[in-house]
Order: sequence, then structure tokens, then C-alpha cells
Amino acid sequence: MEPLPPSPTLAEAPARRRLRLRDLLVPVAISLGTLAVIVPMTWDGEAVSAAAHAMRPATLLLALGALVVQWVAGGMRIHHVSHGAISRVASVRGQITWDFMSAVTPSAMGGAPFAAYVIGKANRVSAGPMTAVMLFIILTDQLWFAMLIAGLYVAAGWLPVFPTEVGATVTGLIGVYSGALLLWFGFMAYTTLLRPDLLERAVGAVVGLPLLRRFAPRVRAVAAETREAVDALRGQPLRFYAVAVFWSVIHWTARYTVPLLVALSFTRDLRPVLYLLRTAGLWLAGLIMPTPGGSGGIEALFLLYLAPLLPDGLGGPVLLTWRLLSYHLVIALGLVVAGASVRAILLRGDDPPPAPPSAPPTATPPTAAAPTTP
Repeated sequence: MEPLPPSPTLAEAPARRRLRLRDLLVPVAISLGTLAVIVPMTWDGEAVSAAAHAMRPATLLLALGALVVQWVAGGMRIHHVSHGAISRVASVRGQITWDFMSAVTPSAMGGAPFAAYVIGKANRVSAGPMTAVMLFIILTDQLWFAMLIAGLYVAAGWLPVFPTEVGATVTGLIGVYSGALLLWFGFMAYTTLLRPDLLERAVGAVVGLPLLRRFAPRVRAVAAETREAVDALRGQPLRFYAVAVFWSVIHWTARYTVPLLVALSFTRDLRPVLYLLRTAGLWLAGLIMPTPGGSGGIEALFLLYLAPLLPDGLGGPVLLTWRLLSYHLVIALGLVVAGASVRAILLRGDDPPPAPPSAPPTATPPTAAAPTTP
């Protein structure tokens, strides 16, 4: 395989966005505050007591295992797309870092830009190639979402995939939203695989605005090397794309399985296939949440999509367990796994330090690319 091209621009232009302790505390507070409202509303003492006696700890451990599979699959995808420039262990750490940053940044923006900086810095991969890796991974995610939207509408012919309680108007809005997502995914696929020059031109036009001109030289340099790296990715054989899509499917399927296994640890009185499909719909709707990590909004969507499928009184306990496992645990683990650089930026508000000199990624990761020990 053709290696991704090297570039020194990341070392010359470190990221300047400051992250403060409040960036960590705000999403946690929103999520916990929403849980404090929703859980009492959906809590039935007798039902919870009965579920507690019948609870299956082994199934809850399987939910934790599905969370680990989600991280490992995401890490293997990073390792594969980087052509081995990022080791398997470092790639899994990178996926946890990505999930951590997604948990403390708005869902509509995602944690990919900051995660790309941290992963690239830890593994001596410069800005352009690392951005290309992230763009390609995001593209495989969008391909998955496009297939998922089509699959949900096919399944809706047999199952109530979309919440029937919301009425025809909201159902219609869900259809419009799904169509808009498909158009966006198509645009991203077109610009990434067929016309990366359009993406470079768009970036150039944005930084040409008066308020952004001071960033123009740095941004255009990174955009140029990103285009070179994307060109290298476009030239890969079909097997390269197939493996990337395979890991994406495993990653997202494991993510959707976590809330299902949490629910099954409390009760077997539910329809697993429908629950899984509605979980997928919930995550699609959560893509546009303006709050960090979708906190608050995801909990509300749970009431709409999943709570009606559970026995009365179990919505609160299942929601609380799921969010503690898949959201709050990610934040806590991310502070440990993401490394000292992330903790310094989050907890002290330091600017990210300059990255070390970049090294051209090769099929075998260099020794210097070993992950930073927290």
C-alpha cells in the first residue's frame, strides 16, 4: 500500500482552542440533571424491586463487554486506515480518546478534530495525514448511516421502528431529517472520494473572510496536505475499503447492543430486534444534538424511542444504568486513557503544546509512535 505523505505543518501550527474544566463539568451536569428529572418520572418501586431480584449480572457484564468491543473495533479501524502507522494499542486508546472528546463536545460538531490532534501528536503523525485518516473513518461512518436509514425504512414495513406515539407530524419530520442526512452523506462521499479539490476550495473560501484571514496560511497548508493524503487513500484497493467498512459495522453494532444488553439484564419482557432498531434510530436522531455528547437530549430521546418498549417502571433504572455505563464511564476512562496532554488542556486550560516533528507513516509503526503513558 502507498504510505500516507509526511508533512511538518502540525509541528509548526499547534491547535489554539482552549478547553477548560467547565467543558468537562457542563455535559456531566446536564446529563445528571436530566437523569434526576427522568428517573423519578419513570420509576416504579415495586417493578424495580422485582427486577432487582431477577437481575442478571452476567448480562450486564456482557453490556460492558460490548462497550469494549466497540472501542476495539474502532481502534482496529484507525490502525487499518493509518496503514499501521498507529499501533493497535495506540489505536484503541485513540478510539477511547475520540469517544471521550465526543462526550464533552456538541454532537453536531463531534470530537474528531481534537481527537485527531491528540492521536496524531501521540503517534507523530502530522496534521494532513491524520485529518485524512479521520475524514476517511467519518466517511465509513456515513456510509453505515446511509445503509442504516434505508434499512430502518425497509424494516418499518413490518415493525414500528419509528415511535408511533409522536404522531404523523413528527414522523414526517423524521423522514425529512433522514433525507437531509442522506444528502449530506452523499456530498461528503463525493468531495472525499471524487472531488477533494472542492473541499480544499471551500476551506480556502472560508478562511478568506476578513475575520479569519489571519488563520489562512496555516489552514491552507493543512488543507493542501490533507488533499494529498486523501488522494493516497483514494488509490487503495477495494479490500482496503471493505476492511474499513467491516470494522465500522462491528463498531456501531456493538454500540447499539450496549443498551439492549442493559435492558435484558433487567427484564426479558421486550422485543430485542425492535429494541435494537429503535436504538439505531435514537443514535441517528442524536447526531444533531447541540449539547456536549448529546447530554440531556439522548436521555429525552430514550423516553421517546426505548422507554415505551420496556415494562412499566423500568425505564428509569435502564436509562440510568445505560448512561452511567456508556457515557459517564467513557468520560472517567477518557481522562485516564487519553493521556497527560488531554488532562492538561482540560483541567488547566493550557494551549495544546506543539507536536513533535512528524515522521512519514509506514506499514510498520516507528518506535517513537508508542502511545504516551498517562
